[in-house]
Amino acid sequence: MTEEPALKMQQRSPLVLVLGSVICIGLLGVLLWSPWNAPGSEQASLVMYCSAGIMKPVQEIKTEYEKKYHVTIQIEPGPTGALLTKIRTAPNHGDLFLAADKFFIEEARDDTPPRALESIPVATMRPVLALSKEGEAKVKSLDDLLKPDVKVVFANPVAAVGKLTKKLLTESGHWSTLEKQQTEFSAKVSLVGTVDEVSMKLQLGAADAGIVWNSSANQFGLKMIQIPSFDAAQEDITIAVLSSAKNPTAALHFARYLTSREMGQAIFAKHHFEPLAEADSWAERPQLNLMTGAMLRPGIEKTLKEFQLREGVDVNWVYNGCGILVTQMKGGLRPDAYFSCDVSFMTQVQDMFDSPLNITENDMVLLTPKGSGKVTGLESLLDEGMRVGVGHPTNSALGALTQQLLEEAEMLEKLKQNGNIKVESATGDFLVNQVVTGALDAVIVYRSNAMATKENLEKHLDMVEIKHEHARATQPWAVGKNSKHKQVMNRLLEAIRSQSSRQQFEAIGFRWKVEP
Repeated sequence: MTEEPALKMQQRSPLVLVLGSVICIGLLGVLLWSPWNAPGSEQASLVMYCSAGIMKPVQEIKTEYEKKYHVTIQIEPGPTGALLTKIRTAPNHGDLFLAADKFFIEEARDDTPPRALESIPVATMRPVLALSKEGEAKVKSLDDLLKPDVKVVFANPVAAVGKLTKKLLTESGHWSTLEKQQTEFSAKVSLVGTVDEVSMKLQLGAADAGIVWNSSANQFGLKMIQIPSFDAAQEDITIAVLSSAKNPTAALHFARYLTSREMGQAIFAKHHFEPLAEADSWAERPQLNLMTGAMLRPGIEKTLKEFQLREGVDVNWVYNGCGILVTQMKGGLRPDAYFSCDVSFMTQVQDMFDSPLNITENDMVLLTPKGSGKVTGLESLLDEGMRVGVGHPTNSALGALTQQLLEEAEMLEKLKQNGNIKVESATGDFLVNQVVTGALDAVIVYRSNAMATKENLEKHLDMVEIKHEHARATQPWAVGKNSKHKQVMNRLLEAIRSQSSRQQFEAIGFRWKVEP
């Protein structure tokens, strides 16, 4: 009796093992596929503060995203200004803030400590004068709002459109009169909480005219009068990750979905919002290609690792001598961004990139074996028997700038004639090692090459300053014109411009050119 069940168990065990393995692999696949599988993940839901006037497309995007990723997104709607107040009074609550006006995002970022961190543009809207059916016959211009028989409704200034309404009508000279009419004739001018409430009152005929977003007017089927002075008052809808986000990687995943060309942008356009001209393409985990000069590696490496982890992206990073990188780009490679060793190498491929921004500067210095006393300045390189190493003049920015420097000092031809230049390298790191091992007597490198390894500088090397106005390089950053992930690359630039990144660069000898 006891042997038969045991035999049956043995016969079934291979099938059980196979089924168990399939289940485990399936569960592992789900975990790896899910955007929530990030270090420090603590929740399977997001809380998003959302301006009331943007709710229709956001609700549709939310529903689609929840079905696709089995995630719960709780939306807390309201006037934008009121939402900012809630964020400030509940600093440990909420993951995302979707504001009708980027002004409120900037306000949250300027808080101490900042309430908003990464931000992404979503869409744009413009204010218009909207009319009810009865108002179409009464109102043709802003001046008609002052007529005694015209009922006007505005959003409270705590809402983004309400704040803008007050500003625009103050500039046009109408606000003070309308404000007085509101006090004297309560039925003449009324205030409501949100842009949708303004649109609803006009749709129901409870007022003749009001100022709303063009998207709201279209959604409620209202006639619009475009006011020339309003056309320049475009507002940028912006979403930001809050500092209180429990899982910022998950929050950024949804933010990228909401703002992507194929997903959120199409829905915003359907609801009459103006989509972004340069929205990112959607990808579960974007693959980004970044080219940087080799000399930048010690300054950027830590920032890149942190960015990939937080953003949930992969940065395929190619670092090399800038001459080699430029040759590769001219041969057809198109990175999402280029961080160049010097402006001269950015200029050679500028047609492939948007406008560059100078980030840092790096001095050129002389390195010699510690205590040798052979080198006191550039002229020492001409001494008989001196073994000198320089950067390759075409493969690296260091080499090109060194060649220019030596030409201006009228030393290049003399060094070639006496044969003192023994090594030309595409990277400064190789030159540093040549001095450390005693293979060379002196090299021209960047200060950052010398300071990247403190032990070498303290035990093996002496650094001699080069007193020449052109003994420096400037490092610009630019995003590729054909990049499908410009918004992500702009956030990487923000990370590179941060205070912590600045400290990393300055610790190895770079000078900072931009403010965080």
